Amino acid sequence: MEDSELEQLRRKRFEQMAVKIPPPEGWPVVHLTEYNFNEVTLGRPKVVIDFWAEWCGPCRYFSPIFEEMSVEFPEVQFCKCDTDRNHGIATQLGITSIPRVLYVINGTAVRLHVGAMSAEKFREELNAVFRSDDAV
Repeated sequence: MEDSELEQLRRKRFEQMAVKIPPPEGWPVVHLTEYNFNEVTLGRPKVVIDFWAEWCGPCRYFSPIFEEMSVEFPEVQFCKCDTDRNHGIATQLGITSIPRVLYVINGTAVRLHVGAMSAEKFREELNAVFRSDDAV
């Protein structure tokens, strides 16, 4: 067997073994993994994803702002994806710098922001993307 075939079999087996537990109601921020990424991001009409890493200073600055906005925008599913622990997702989406915020409506990426931002700037972007007349 080739390495790619073994990798595919391994991934399929891990997916079968993974317990898929939905986040509890009212849980503002979901931590994405390679096993729940599609289920969470494609299963909700409005999603915002913070791609981050523990060692990243700007990511640590932005994290409490991100979590604060998750309470202010309950109609949006807020997600965080640790790029070090989920390298496959980062590679597949071309995430080369962090923090990176991806805005998704009905499974389609509609806006991208690279770098940390203030609460005011993040609130403006969330309003522009998710509370505009064009948003679901």
